[in-house]
Amino acid sequence: MTLAGFVGGALWALIPAILKAALKVNEIITTLLMNYIAILWVYYFVYGPWRDPKGYGFPLSAPFSASAQLPRFGNSRVHFGLVFGILAAIILFFVLKKTKWGYEIKVIGENPEAAKYAGMNIFKNIIIVMIISGGLAGLAGMCEVSGITRRLQPAISPGYGYTAIIIAWLAKLNPWVIILVSFLFGGLLVGGDQIQMTMGLPLAISHIIQAAILFFILGGEILNKYSIKIVKK
Repeated sequence: MTLAGFVGGALWALIPAILKAALKVNEIITTLLMNYIAILWVYYFVYGPWRDPKGYGFPLSAPFSASAQLPRFGNSRVHFGLVFGILAAIILFFVLKKTKWGYEIKVIGENPEAAKYAGMNIFKNIIIVMIISGGLAGLAGMCEVSGITRRLQPAISPGYGYTAIIIAWLAKLNPWVIILVSFLFGGLLVGGDQIQMTMGLPLAISHIIQAAILFFILGGEILNKYSIKIVKK
């Protein structure tokens, strides 16, 4: 199941990867649009052939068997997927910081023209990076389904992918910092649920805080790259 989740995500990411590498189509747009296709595929299965016959008509698959459920830590909802995430961060840190290929990825991301001039294979690197990224996303989806819901349902993720964009910006693409920032935003999401239940405040407050954080990060990036100078004639 772990292998299938990784391979499925990798194959799904192959489409925007080819469009990016061959036609220079923006990968953010293509992946966001393909999210809706994936969601509708899930709807097809849970409303159709995979619907639980004992589910009273609700769009849910049958519960996974015990062998297809990730173990949890104690009585909490924290499951073994946390280990997958930490291991992925360690491996990515080593690859990006300690290998020649990691250096090529960084150069291609920052300056494709310089990478092309240096003889780096931009097409191949874009394909490989996108495939690995898609595989990690598929692995994360497998962990969410197997560790939390333990069955397939229409709303697999309440927008974790969009939150991940903010986390990547905050962490400056540093895998170690991503772990810390992920815990911060996990607390924000859980805290939003708690204040809704205990204080009657809307859950949207936590999303507003996330949006404000991203807004100020983007503003800070602009101020880091550009400066205002008053020139006297």
